[in-house]
Amino acid sequence: MKKSILLFALFGVLNVLPMHAKSNLEALRKAFVEASVETYAPNEKVTDLFIRYSDYGRANDVLLLQLYMYVHLPDSEVERLLENFDWKNGCWNDIDYEDGTRGRWPATLHVTRMYALAKLYKAGNGRWKGSEQLSRLLHLTMGWWFDNMPKCPNWWHNDIGVPKKMTSVLLMMREELTSEEVSGGLKVLKRSKFGRTGQNKVALAGNNLMKGLLTDDETLVIKARDFIAEEICMTEEEGIQKDWSFHQHGPQIQFGNYGLTYADILSFWMRVLKGTQYDFTQQQKDIVVNLMKEGICWSVYRGVMDPSFCGRQNFIDAGTGKAYALSVVARNLSLAVDEERDFFARVARENLQPEKYDNTLVGARYFWRSDCGVYRRPGWYSSIRMHSERTIGFEFTNKENTLANFSADGALLLMQDAGEFHNIFAYWDWRKVPGVTAYDDGKPIKCDPSREATRNNSSHVFGKVVGDVMCAAMELDRDGLYALKSSFFFPECIVCLGTDITASNPDFKSVTTAVDQIHLDGKVVVKDSWIWHANRGYVSLDGAPMEVTADLQRGKWDLIEPAFKDKWDEGKVFKCWFEHPVDGSKGSYAYAIVPDASVSKVRRFAAKVIRNDRECQAVRYGDVIAAIFHRSGQFVLEGETFNVDSPSAVIKEL
Repeated sequence: MKKSILLFALFGVLNVLPMHAKSNLEALRKAFVEASVETYAPNEKVTDLFIRYSDYGRANDVLLLQLYMYVHLPDSEVERLLENFDWKNGCWNDIDYEDGTRGRWPATLHVTRMYALAKLYKAGNGRWKGSEQLSRLLHLTMGWWFDNMPKCPNWWHNDIGVPKKMTSVLLMMREELTSEEVSGGLKVLKRSKFGRTGQNKVALAGNNLMKGLLTDDETLVIKARDFIAEEICMTEEEGIQKDWSFHQHGPQIQFGNYGLTYADILSFWMRVLKGTQYDFTQQQKDIVVNLMKEGICWSVYRGVMDPSFCGRQNFIDAGTGKAYALSVVARNLSLAVDEERDFFARVARENLQPEKYDNTLVGARYFWRSDCGVYRRPGWYSSIRMHSERTIGFEFTNKENTLANFSADGALLLMQDAGEFHNIFAYWDWRKVPGVTAYDDGKPIKCDPSREATRNNSSHVFGKVVGDVMCAAMELDRDGLYALKSSFFFPECIVCLGTDITASNPDFKSVTTAVDQIHLDGKVVVKDSWIWHANRGYVSLDGAPMEVTADLQRGKWDLIEPAFKDKWDEGKVFKCWFEHPVDGSKGSYAYAIVPDASVSKVRRFAAKVIRNDRECQAVRYGDVIAAIFHRSGQFVLEGETFNVDSPSAVIKEL
C-alpha cells in the first residue's frame, strides 16, 4: 500500500525548499522518528508495567496515558487490539466514541493505539516491523478519524493531545502517506494554534514544529522552535520559578502534572534538535536540566512520585506511573545533554528498577516560591506541603481531587519502601492527611474552587535549609481554624510542633492533627508515649495521648477521578493523630517521627522541646538547635542568645 510522498507534493501540500534546507529537515525528521520509536523499558517486566500504569492507554492523566506509547507492545497486546478492530469501518469495537468525558475521553484511545502500533510498524522486532496487516490498520484508522473528526468537551484533547499523537504517526509513516491523509492531518492540526502559557504553550508549539517537519516548512519549524524557546526561562508568572519549582494555573506547584509534562516535551525536543542548526542555546538547556535536577527529580523516590506533588491527579497508579514518566524524561536528557548523561541515566534506572538501584538524591530542598519542602535520606524520604496568601494549595479542575480541601495545610508525608500510599486515596481519611491540622464539621469535605474558599489567610509561611537540617513554619488560618505549625527535619528524625490551635467555628465537631496514615503493614506496638509500626516510630514529646486505629477503610475512586464511576475500594489503614479542643480554648502538639527504626530505638529516642508558643517554636536534637521565631526580638535558647529582627528560621550547631 506504499505510495510515494511525491504524490501529494503535486497537490501543493509540501513546500519547495533549497536542497540544504531540505537536507536539514530530512535529518531532523530522522532524529524525530528515532526518538519516537524507541522503547523506554529495559525488559519485559517493566514493559508490562508501562502498559498497566497507562491502564492500557486509557488513563486520564496524560503522563500515564503516554506510557502506553513509550514501549514496544508485546505480541499479546497487539493481538488483542487486532481482535477488537472493526476492519470494515476502521475503528475499535471496545471504544465508546460517543462518551464525552472531559478528562478520560475514550475516543483519544483511538489515536493512542495508532501511535503505539506505528512504533512497532516502524521499528519493532519480529513479526510487526513492516507488517502489511499493521499498515492496512493504520491507514484505516487515519481514514476513520479524518472522516469523523471526534471532538471532546475538553479543549486540551482537541488542541494538543490528538494533534500531537496523530502528527507523530504521520511522521513515522510519512513515506507512504496519500495526499488525502496529509490533508486530513493538517485539518487536525488546525486546532493547534500558537498561544497559551507554560506547558500548554510548549505543547502547542511542539505540534506546529511537527507540522513543519511533515510539510517541509522550515520557516514554521524555526518559528515553532522559537515559541518553545520563549518558555524556557525563569519567571514569576506561570512556568519555571527561581527556586526550580514549576507553576501552572496560578502560583501553584505542579511538579507531577504540568511541570513534568513540560519537561517531557522539552527533553524530547532537546534530544531531537541536538547538534542541529535548530538546537536550543546552552543557557536554555541548562534551565531545563536544573528544573529536573534541582526540582522535579526531588519529588520522586524509589519509583514513586510523592502524592503531595502529583497535583490534582492522585489517580490509580499515579505515583508509580508518574515516576515512569520521569524516567522517560531522564532518558531523553541523558541523550540530549552530554555533561549530565550519567546523572539522568541513573535517575531513569533507579525509578524503573528501584529494587536494583540505590536512591541517588540525598539532602534537602525548600521551594520558597511554592511553600513546599523535600527532605531525602539514603533510606527514607519526607516532604512538607503548605500554602499561604501567596500560593494556591490545590485545585478541583475537571471534578478531580474533590476531597483535597486540607491537602496543603501542612501535609507531612514519609516514605521508606515507597508503597505506603499506593492506591490508598479512595479510602484515605482526607481529614487526616499526615501532618495536617483539620476540622470535622459533620458535613462532607468542602469542595469550593473559589480563591477565597481555598486560601490560607496568612503570609506567615516559610522554610530554611542549613546543611542536612530543614525547618518549615506555617500559620494556618482557614474556615475558623487557627494554628501555628513548625516542622524540623534531622537526619534521624522529624520533630513537629503545634501551638495556639483554636477553633472559632461553633459547627466544628472535632479538630485533629494527623501524625500518619498509611497502609497497615504488620503489627502495631502502642505504649504510653510512643507507637511503632512499619519500621518507624511516633513519639509524643509532651506526653499527650495519641489516638491510633488499624481498621478497614472504604471509599469511592470517583471522588478522586470522576471517570471511575462508582468504583469502590477498601484496605486496612494504620492511622494515628492528636485530638484538640473545639470550645475555643487553645490546643497544642509536640511529636517526633523516627524513620527506619526498631522498637528499641523508638523506646530510647530523645529530643528536647525548648519552646512551643506563639512567639517561638524550637527543638534541640543532639547538638543542633532549630528554631522558628514568629516575631522579632531577643530570645535565649539553651543558653544561646538569638537577636531576631523579623519572623525567621534559625538552625545552629552548638
